[in-house]
Amino acid sequence: MTVAIETETRIARPVDDVFAALVDVEHYPAWLIASGIRSVERAEPGALRVGSRLRIQQSVAGRASVLDARVTSLESGRRFGLAGGDRDGVTVEIEADVRPVTAAAAANAAAATGNEATADAADPAAAPPSVDPATLLRWRVKLGLPLRFRMFESMVTPQARRAAALDVEALRQRLEAAAPR
Repeated sequence: MTVAIETETRIARPVDDVFAALVDVEHYPAWLIASGIRSVERAEPGALRVGSRLRIQQSVAGRASVLDARVTSLESGRRFGLAGGDRDGVTVEIEADVRPVTAAAAANAAAATGNEATADAADPAAAPPSVDPATLLRWRVKLGLPLRFRMFESMVTPQARRAAALDVEALRQRLEAAAPR
């Protein structure tokens, strides 16, 4: 069974700042709080690259585990992904995409939600261009549960959605709080 979660948020920081936080894996415990990340250790020194190995300690719902993971994608300023698993057969894949927020993208997002007032306000022709840099973060998580854990699917799915939303919000708050004033 696979639980797939996707969430998006707008972060009032430039793409480079958001991407830097995504690849700063040693600091994941500071914002992946709801997901229970306790530590991340890199297996090799040097620059992070596709194939870099990570050891992630996690404690969630009373279950402690160690995930052996690898970086699966790394496109500077655009995409970062990793995948791993623990000794019980639980697998995790994370894919994060970032892109600059434009007035057109904001209008499209508002239109997709059916919020006409927001769509009108975000219409590039109706609003002055923003001088504040902003980034749209799309965060996707896939959790693979082995057969013996599938009876917990009804509990795992809403908890994983909540954790992803809380973690992305923690990242947003952390980055925006660090913004120069």
